[in-house]
Amino acid sequence: MAQVRTRKRGKTYSYIFEAGKIDGKRKVVEKGGYATKGEAYNAGVAAYNDFLHGNIGITSESISLKDFMTAWLENVVKQNVKETTLQRYQRDSLHQIFPILSDKKVQELSPAILDTWLRELQKNGYAYRTISLTLSLLKTALNYAVYPAQLINSNPAAYIKVPKNAPKNIVKRHIITPEQFKALLEKNPFGTPYYIPLLLLYHTGMRLGEVLGLTWDNIDFKAKKINLCRQIIYLKKAGYFFTSLKTESSKRYIIVDDYLLSELHRWRNQQAENEKLFGNSYVYIYHEANKHIVRQSKGLPAPEGEKVSLICIRNDGRLVLRETFIKFLREKGLNAHSFRHTHATQLIEGGAAPKGVAGRLGHSNILITQNLYTHNTLKLQEETAAIFSKNLQTST
Repeated sequence: MAQVRTRKRGKTYSYIFEAGKIDGKRKVVEKGGYATKGEAYNAGVAAYNDFLHGNIGITSESISLKDFMTAWLENVVKQNVKETTLQRYQRDSLHQIFPILSDKKVQELSPAILDTWLRELQKNGYAYRTISLTLSLLKTALNYAVYPAQLINSNPAAYIKVPKNAPKNIVKRHIITPEQFKALLEKNPFGTPYYIPLLLLYHTGMRLGEVLGLTWDNIDFKAKKINLCRQIIYLKKAGYFFTSLKTESSKRYIIVDDYLLSELHRWRNQQAENEKLFGNSYVYIYHEANKHIVRQSKGLPAPEGEKVSLICIRNDGRLVLRETFIKFLREKGLNAHSFRHTHATQLIEGGAAPKGVAGRLGHSNILITQNLYTHNTLKLQEETAAIFSKNLQTST
């Protein structure tokens, strides 16, 4: 391989190859310390091949899409995104990309093949947003295959579009009426595992991970506010972790009503009673240095890490698990975002400023709040018509 050269430096050998130009200047890769010229050359060949293919460990000129994306996610994407984002990309690849395209060679992909793939996803019942996000993921991966991996000359997904007739919503986010919420609480009264999470979701519009991650030091009873600074996430095969919030704007405080505060105060007292009642079988929650959440019974030695006083726990101190709570909501025809929709819409209908609602929900952009979490309800229609009618009378 003529691109790789060797030279002797003192008693050892180095390999050298050019890695293109940056700002008009040649970039040269050089590494030394090899005992013989042959060792330096062989190491240089391996390093040059790795460089040609984007430093993701791929040296084959013909590789399956599955092998390429697996290497790309592990060696490139993993270094630049949160673990939850990486897992979402891996999940989307596993369920939406690999079943149809895994055996296709990257070099064989064409716009026609990818267009057929998208229409197959549509036939399989995937929503417009899911298909769009998956297509975006594939486009990004194939951009990397063009450069720096240099596996293909152009991106076959560049001009592919999601079918317009793909369903816009598969899981509907309902507006929960006060009557429906009352019925929900009647079946999950104070002292049951889901009573406090339901109250917090309905009264604050917080995300589920934010609710489950609340600790008692996040509640300022005197100022009547909740300070949000972290959330709980679940990583497959790894367990539960504390992590930072979704975005910087998600760090916020929420002013809460007296009823929610009184119920939280009652639950804090009940937790203290439950600890006495369960004795050594009561479970304490800790998080390790990497924020991994572990539990330990009261009567056993404490594990390494910091003890935390979570709000959303069962009577014996165990976590309210995200997955079981989501399943519970699904059985009721709901999801956690139904509560955000409801909360935002109630505030807008009540005359709250969109900017204030956006801040409460943790959105940096008012348009996100208006487009995603408010609905064109009958009340909004009636109020709009009344305003128009009033203006019309004033002008005539």
